[in-house]
Amino acid sequence: MNDKMMSSLFLKRFSLLLVVIILTAATPMRKLSKKNLAYLYDRSDFTDVSWMVYHVSEKSSRIYGDISLKGMSYRHAWNNDGEARAKFQVTFHLLESYESKDIIDSSTMIFTDSLHFGTDLHVVISNDFHTPYKGDYLLKVLLTDMNNPENNLMDYVHVYKSNRLSAQNFMITDENGNPIFQPVLEKEEKFVLKYNDPDRKELTVRYYNREFPLAQTPFALDRRETYTFKPDSLYTLELNNGISSLLEFPFRGIYFIQPDKEQPEGYTIFRFEDSFPTINTTEKALRTLRYLTTEAEFNKLNSYQDQKMAIDSFWLDRASNNPERARNMIKRYYNRVEFANREFTSYHDGWKTDRGLVYIIYGPPSEVYRKTDEEEWIYGERGNPLSIRFFFDKVENPFTQNDYSLQRSPVYKTSWYIAIENWKR
Repeated sequence: MNDKMMSSLFLKRFSLLLVVIILTAATPMRKLSKKNLAYLYDRSDFTDVSWMVYHVSEKSSRIYGDISLKGMSYRHAWNNDGEARAKFQVTFHLLESYESKDIIDSSTMIFTDSLHFGTDLHVVISNDFHTPYKGDYLLKVLLTDMNNPENNLMDYVHVYKSNRLSAQNFMITDENGNPIFQPVLEKEEKFVLKYNDPDRKELTVRYYNREFPLAQTPFALDRRETYTFKPDSLYTLELNNGISSLLEFPFRGIYFIQPDKEQPEGYTIFRFEDSFPTINTTEKALRTLRYLTTEAEFNKLNSYQDQKMAIDSFWLDRASNNPERARNMIKRYYNRVEFANREFTSYHDGWKTDRGLVYIIYGPPSEVYRKTDEEEWIYGERGNPLSIRFFFDKVENPFTQNDYSLQRSPVYKTSWYIAIENWKR
């Protein structure tokens, strides 16, 4: 029997949304590890969505969803009352892992809105589900525009509940109590930290001010750098009933927050460059060209007094002085960089990671297969000897669950230089 799932609705602005919850029985499904998930990395979704998980108790976890109504279809109701209504459905399936085909728990939530046609309102929904401690889970989430069912998107949200010290036992909100979905803060952004143990009076904060190198080429065989976990500073953070006062982290870097400083687990808040994940300055745009250049070429670009002129010169040269083609190349390249920042950020910017590197240079893979601790990307067709296959292993990293390391090999050398050359055509 399923535990009854609860739901609540938080609004960033005033709205009237009707909610219907439908509970469904646990049924088997095809293993996700055998399903091609390439669409996750080649998306043109009809609306914007973010998800996060917070463990509310020993047996219950809550998923929050930030959903934009801008892409929803509004239609007039059958009773011709003059109101245009949006209607969308969110279905949750709780699994043990990508390798499992049994659904542990599931529910469907239906929302309607008649007040915000044509606006960019975001609504925040939440749903509780049964997740005892000492277990990791996977939530399969399907969002469907019921007025236009072709508009739908699928996401997979990891639930990490191995103990009471790990990241999803924490959450951050703004000063009005609205959840902040990504633990990446802007300069002067204020927030409140919540920990699910109301008896905890203080937490330890380890601050790291570090610069990390770019990902190496897929055929480089140098070993990955060992991270030094000694912090640049360490201090305590007071809690009242598990909740902090209004906080602000003024400096760029990594803030690792721990209930027990003798254990490796905790919650990480990042202060990257302002306006992350966007590439909105010439300095950022120039820096990301390192993957396409030799060291000498990159040094030459950095020698320009006018960085915009350096970037324009770089792309015009690759576009055979065709401005329209150069603009298209710029759009394609920096869209990939920003996508990498959104999807692959770990303890540093997503574009600097192994998956970011491969995605930016090779583009979206044709096929993607996920297991609990591995991703396989295929360019071409599975089983075709001419296809290129990349394997990324999940790395145990106290700061993040999104750190993956490429299995490097000399076999990638030819395809790499071909891909780089394609950016010059």
